[in-house]
Amino acid sequence: MEDRTTIQVSGGLRKQLRVLAAKRDISYQRLLSDMISVFEELEKDKTVISIPTKLSETVKEKIKQTDFRSVSEYLTFIMRLILYENAETSKQDIKNIKKKLKSLGYL
Repeated sequence: MEDRTTIQVSGGLRKQLRVLAAKRDISYQRLLSDMISVFEELEKDKTVISIPTKLSETVKEKIKQTDFRSVSEYLTFIMRLILYENAETSKQDIKNIKKKLKSLGYL
């Protein structure tokens, strides 16, 4: 028999988790397992971003023959690439936004 640790969860939280499991059409136990896997991957300096399941599956297929180990790693790379490519224009964009906000009386 496997070792077990019991964690007490309030009735309200348990109810919310069961509703979430039902919305995802999975078992309560599967939802808890999924949550645990998210926390296992999550480091202190990271955050969770939700994307559609279909997109995630597409990315998983795309990265199978690459050096990327996860969807998260791939999307982080893509976001950094996009931000790097747009770094020069973003300074000008910020100036334009500030100018527009000032003309509207917000600044």
